[in-house]
Amino acid sequence: MSGFRIALLAAAALVVAATGDASSPVQGTAFVPTRYDLDLRVDFGEERVSGTARITLKNRSGAPAGEASFLLYRLMTVTAVRTAGGQSLPFRQAVVAFDDRPRKQTNHLLVALAPPLEPGQSATVEIEYGGFLAGYVETGSLYIRDRVDDAFTIIREDADAYPTVRVPSAAANRAAGLPEFDYLARITVPESHVVANGGALVEKTVRAGQATYVYRNIKPAWRMDFAIARFGVLEGPGLRVFHLPDDRSGAEKVLKAATDSMALYSRWFGPLPNSPSFTVIEIPDGWGSQADVTSILQAAAAFRDPAQLHEVYHEVSHLWNVPAAERPFCRWNEGLATFLEYLTEEKLGGEPILDQRAEKTARWLVERAGKEPRIRTVPMIDYGKEEMTGYAYSTGMLMFYELYRLVGPDAFNAIIGGYSSKYRKKSASTDQFVAEARAHARLDVGPFFDDWLYSTRWFEIVATGGPARDLSDRYRRVRKP
Repeated sequence: MSGFRIALLAAAALVVAATGDASSPVQGTAFVPTRYDLDLRVDFGEERVSGTARITLKNRSGAPAGEASFLLYRLMTVTAVRTAGGQSLPFRQAVVAFDDRPRKQTNHLLVALAPPLEPGQSATVEIEYGGFLAGYVETGSLYIRDRVDDAFTIIREDADAYPTVRVPSAAANRAAGLPEFDYLARITVPESHVVANGGALVEKTVRAGQATYVYRNIKPAWRMDFAIARFGVLEGPGLRVFHLPDDRSGAEKVLKAATDSMALYSRWFGPLPNSPSFTVIEIPDGWGSQADVTSILQAAAAFRDPAQLHEVYHEVSHLWNVPAAERPFCRWNEGLATFLEYLTEEKLGGEPILDQRAEKTARWLVERAGKEPRIRTVPMIDYGKEEMTGYAYSTGMLMFYELYRLVGPDAFNAIIGGYSSKYRKKSASTDQFVAEARAHARLDVGPFFDDWLYSTRWFEIVATGGPARDLSDRYRRVRKP
């Protein structure tokens, strides 16, 4: 067995060590990033990305750690690793397959730190790298079409377009949870193009036909996304929309949808702390809409088809999310966002579509269970462990629809708003969310969550075939003790 493979297995062993101590590496690698300084150049002619990533690492484990693990896209190569002072650091790299996703290959980089970092200590490494992007479509991740292309380029963690502090194991990385870091990024592109990011634009300089955009995060970040195209930009109070060249009129509608939904959620759940600063970045269809703490990547469909504006409502609602304490998380927050996008569509559009959406979801889940029997046996609370989080959008949507009908709009808003305001600056568990619901509802909602979240009795209820709008009636007789 090669020395690198032995080291890889040793790194994986750090992740799966069977201890329950939250300070140990059982919940991820020993190191977490606390700051990124990126200096990248995008070359459309060569279809390459090159540059450096200065990453500050903190040892969050309970023991000294002397080797840091990074992932980089499989067609990229590390050419040097240095300390903050410029001293060379020993490193090894090899293209390997994920141990639980054998179709996905990555460049696994191991960097030796000397002396090893003690628990709680930090160090900065500078990684010089470059290479090509060709996406991960062949692995089944159809939305990761990332490549260096004059029409549209995106630099993001989904394709490991910059070094990420992870190991080649999807399960281990999920267990590690989301990092939280600051960043300062310098992205250089041809002057004809614009770099879009959800952070604050510190400066833009132009020299010899090249433009350098410098962005700094506004809030602690867990990911970085840099989209590059011939973007146009629209701005409103606290909002900014980057749109593809032919979609200005659609961008105006998206800006209004984001503005209106933020105002609505602020009335329902309470205003966000400080003045919100939020960015919407248009991306081509099929590349996967996503949200982080200050921005969303929004598929072009929402810009080109007014019927798809509910996608904007979905992503904006995530601004009221609370960081999840569970690892891995079942992602019921996606079900909440799906429910809110349809509720918002009804409220802002004036068409009574919520009941229809819930009925369609209920019937789809019953039909889908014929092909995916785990829907009948795995409760939503375990979706993260069982890699079923894709179903949280539908199962969760139906759960929050029934909760809304059960407790009424005022109590529902108090539940979501109270949970968000209480825990948004830290993290909270699903049990704490249920406790918040029990505190604000006049009924005892414990039996409701026992059925819909902690067991699969909800499926038996849905499968009876009764109208979705009537399913919550069975819980109305349950009074608080």
